[in-house]
Amino acid sequence: MLDDKENLLEKNRLFNIRKYKKASSAYEKAKNLYFALSILLSLILIALIYLLSSASDIYRITVEGNVYLKDEDIIQASGLDTEDKFFLTFPSVIRKRIEKEPLIAKADVSLMRGRLVRISVEEKKIVAYAPENGLNVLILADGSRVGISKQNMYLISKAPIVEGFDEQELELLIKELDHCERKIIEQISEIHYYPQLKYQYVELVMADGDYVFTSPYGLGILNHYFDIKSSYISSGNQCYYFEDISGNAYTSACPWEPVQETETIPEEETGDDGI
Repeated sequence: MLDDKENLLEKNRLFNIRKYKKASSAYEKAKNLYFALSILLSLILIALIYLLSSASDIYRITVEGNVYLKDEDIIQASGLDTEDKFFLTFPSVIRKRIEKEPLIAKADVSLMRGRLVRISVEEKKIVAYAPENGLNVLILADGSRVGISKQNMYLISKAPIVEGFDEQELELLIKELDHCERKIIEQISEIHYYPQLKYQYVELVMADGDYVFTSPYGLGILNHYFDIKSSYISSGNQCYYFEDISGNAYTSACPWEPVQETETIPEEETGDDGI
């Protein structure tokens, strides 16, 4: 009888020990879980405070590669603002927004150190602008048109106005203007069709007041315009004539003036291409 009682007490003691160990283990697990959760919640709280503060805002937005559009126009197209959160800025989304701008051929957006967002763009080339249906439109090198609004009215200073050409002639003119450097195109104020001249019927009014007469195929000679101009000594504005076949450039009386002696730049002085 005594042995049975002692065995029962021993069993109870062992059961209590196992129960205590099990409870202790559960407590330790719960304590570790609560500790991990408290750290996680603290980190989340710190992150929320940071994101809600101005310390997480974009510090600066820079734009590079643009020749025509102003920085602020490209930033506006991106939809970005310095009050936006830097770490919530997604470059691929911003790039797609920018590339919807008609003058943008390609864009790249990078997130830099110091909460700096860098936008790099490649613009389409503007060769002229022209009145169409009562409105002025930009003409791009690929032949497409872009409407001119009050916001981008400044773009007409980057290219000449074109008038007097039919659609077929204008298409050829645009194609040949694409061979001209951008800085040269910006030096042309106006391009007119001049029917009084059979072959050199393209009249260009330059920003410096001089005139150039050529065919569409001679427009590439304009890349040497300043070299040609420096070959002449003049006290006033002159008329230059470019020959597309020979590559020669010369001055002569303007079509509306009495004919004067022509001065031609010898081919050997103008280089291999006649300039």
